[in-house]
Amino acid sequence: MNITRLTTAVIEANYDWVLVRLDGDGGLFGLGEAYMGPGVASILREMAPLVLGMPVTQPDVLVRRLRAHTIHAAPGVVWHAIAGIETACLDLLGKYTQRPVCDLLGGAYRRVVRVYVDCHAGDALDSLSALLQPRQPAWLSGSPGDAAPTSLKHHGWDTRERVLPAPEDYRKRAREMVDRGFQMLKFDADIPTPFPTDEYDRSLTRAEIEYVVARLSAVRETIGPHVGLAVDCHWNYNVADARRLMRALVPLDLLWVEDPIPPESIEALADLQLPESAPIATGENHYLPGDFAALMERGRVRILAPDVQKVGMLQTCDIGRMADAKAASIAIHNISSPIGFMAAAHAAAAIPNFLALEWHGASVPFFDDLVREGAVIQSGVVRIPDRPGLGVTLNESAAAPLLRPGEPFFA
Repeated sequence: MNITRLTTAVIEANYDWVLVRLDGDGGLFGLGEAYMGPGVASILREMAPLVLGMPVTQPDVLVRRLRAHTIHAAPGVVWHAIAGIETACLDLLGKYTQRPVCDLLGGAYRRVVRVYVDCHAGDALDSLSALLQPRQPAWLSGSPGDAAPTSLKHHGWDTRERVLPAPEDYRKRAREMVDRGFQMLKFDADIPTPFPTDEYDRSLTRAEIEYVVARLSAVRETIGPHVGLAVDCHWNYNVADARRLMRALVPLDLLWVEDPIPPESIEALADLQLPESAPIATGENHYLPGDFAALMERGRVRILAPDVQKVGMLQTCDIGRMADAKAASIAIHNISSPIGFMAAAHAAAAIPNFLALEWHGASVPFFDDLVREGAVIQSGVVRIPDRPGLGVTLNESAAAPLLRPGEPFFA
């Protein structure tokens, strides 16, 4: 079977969910998802001539072909596009061979994949554009295009004022997620505080650290000692203040501290590997296998967090095997729709040293409506279906009204 058509659709959710469809000459089609970014859907459509006529049975060859033709622009958003094409090809190949995608990746070490839920700063998600600007899509406001009236200072990208989160906001969110069956939660450490200094200097005052610790301590008190708790810092701190924060968080017995310093600061990560504190998790902003090797060798990172919608399913599994040789674990980063989420779940099933898969859509009201099979997460886990391909079917009648304005719907 050869690929005969490539089309796209962009759903305007908490982020842009960029879907890609590959049709085969036998009437079957596969779906994938690319990580968001400026112009990703256009890049996908521009890649169509390189894809058409390629055999669906050679997904790795297809990926290498696309990377070779975009080497001058890679990595980055072109790899986002390629990852979406790769997933669609694997979904189509699974349907063609009547096999689940995880079997095509080498086999499933598990059929039940553990999920950690991203709880943010104790509140619901905003919707952010490809340039991380707050927006008010129709499903959130009833009127598309309006400025988000309650947008938060989201990792330093928006400075409009809002009500600061209180410990009880954290407690409420934690209780909600535990009641939904999740045994692993992640909250943001880089939250708006009443003690702002310079937005760009990456520093933390003692008052800011105490403010953050009070809110995260409320979570630990609420969930008890047996529910896993991780925190995300979104690359916001310098080494010295990251160390101070990590030491202050030691009593919370964290699963990991994610991205405390900028992603390019690989050697500096080694300075944060404190014996008494939680391990560092990082990797969502890295693409090359050599980068992940450097994170382990030079940064002494032992929890790698690749994103399937950036690096692809095949390479995520390669990174997993490389990490397994170093006794490191994989916690897959994910902010996608149910299509991309299930792709990440299949990769997680095929990685022996898998730790957890992120779910970033708990506040998206239509997440479960987008696939005909219903909720893909039950009681904090996702069960890998035996159905061919990814095992989920896009609910087009639910997806079409959520399109980003001006984008086609697989046309």
